[in-house]
Amino acid sequence: MVIDGHLIATRFFSSKNASSYDRIVKLTTFCKDSSWKKEMMRFIDGKNNLILDLACGTGILSSFINYKSTNSRIIGTDLTFEYLRRAKDRQNYMLLTNSLAEFLPYKDDSFDVIISSYLAKYTELSAMVREHWRVLRKGGIVIIHDFTYPNTRMMRILWHSYFQILNELGKVITSWRDVFSSLDKLIQLNPWVNDLVRELYLTGFRSISKKYYTYGTSAIVCAKK
Repeated sequence: MVIDGHLIATRFFSSKNASSYDRIVKLTTFCKDSSWKKEMMRFIDGKNNLILDLACGTGILSSFINYKSTNSRIIGTDLTFEYLRRAKDRQNYMLLTNSLAEFLPYKDDSFDVIISSYLAKYTELSAMVREHWRVLRKGGIVIIHDFTYPNTRMMRILWHSYFQILNELGKVITSWRDVFSSLDKLIQLNPWVNDLVRELYLTGFRSISKKYYTYGTSAIVCAKK
């Protein structure tokens, strides 16, 4: 399936909703966003790493990184400039850049860790993984998290019912209307987990793992260069 992820992402995230992003994520995930990000931190060893927070958004993930690894330095990059302005306010980054995940403005062998949340469904995975391989140092790790479509019938019923509620909520919170009305279709039709695992393997990554969370509604994929 071909998805114009850049177009969707620019439609979903803009100056209209950057200021409310943190609250919306917390509300719509029933605070599970924090739990998922804490799980991502388990893959970081706590050493003096240079970490790329890919699609950093408003910088929520950086707070968890600093808590886990106080000696690490974090560089953030995102597609949406207004979100980067919000991330800058957290003062957790040594540098913030505006870029695409498939074309990173960094030198080869730059980072020890690449970490990202809610990005995979928007990207051209093969190009993104090639960039990961290029900018990661030998022994570096990739940690990717995003939403997934649950496997069980009961969870799918609940999942679709929940998105119907979000769709109605979008009629009230108009800055999030596009997201609430379309995100379910994007998640449902995008098998990013298995596709990402395949691309990581073909590119040469090893120690590849995948794990699902919260009844199959979220997943984390990790791999080592």
